[in-house]
Amino acid sequence: MFRTIIIEDEYAPRQMLREKLEERFPDIEIVAECETAESALIDILRLRPDLLFLDIQMPGKDGLWLADELMRMKGETFAPPDIIFTTGYTCPEYLLKAFELAAIDYLVKPVGVESLAKSLARYRERAGKGAGLQHLIEAINEEKLLKFKSLNGIFLLRPDDIAYIEADRDYACVFFANGAREEVFERLGEIEKKLPPAMFLRAGKSVVVNRKYIRKITDAALLLVTPSATYPVGISRNAARQLKNRLL
Repeated sequence: MFRTIIIEDEYAPRQMLREKLEERFPDIEIVAECETAESALIDILRLRPDLLFLDIQMPGKDGLWLADELMRMKGETFAPPDIIFTTGYTCPEYLLKAFELAAIDYLVKPVGVESLAKSLARYRERAGKGAGLQHLIEAINEEKLLKFKSLNGIFLLRPDDIAYIEADRDYACVFFANGAREEVFERLGEIEKKLPPAMFLRAGKSVVVNRKYIRKITDAALLLVTPSATYPVGISRNAARQLKNRLL
């Protein structure tokens, strides 16, 4: 069910749109109707709808003002609803501005059932993609995956996937438990803040290791052994001594 607000200053087009939505689109729930942009802004913040049917020309502040205000308010605690603009005029200036504001569609009044159905199909497609993305984000956070910046975007790892990380000037290199490696466009200090401190140890200035894979510590090296790879990691004598003291 998608919650919507109809924002239209004239009674007749507002009633016609409401009737078409109620009769033909059962997944659209009308939670409010507003006659002005200012009153609509209050209801939007109070009710948090998914979708707006927004008239462009209204007395006082118009629909483009409201859409612009909502975009300005976008942040961590507020996601603006999607917008389908409605208007009695096919003005190119309005059309361009509507799509600059990321509108789903631009419908000319009186709104026909066929054009309404196409707009809502476009909206459902976008909403479905958004819901899928949100589900992915929630799954990532729930599983506590670590996020790293790479040349081609980001990649996600479980802590057990990492054997060790080595600084490389302003960047770093992640060595995986499966034997692969990946360059990371973050400093080692920034990366270390993301890592579970119970699992990872600093082994000198330039190396952080996963303690579960440590198999041997000599005076100047570590031997890390994973189910798929073996890594000899050079470290300073001082780092080796400190590491032995921490582990003993």
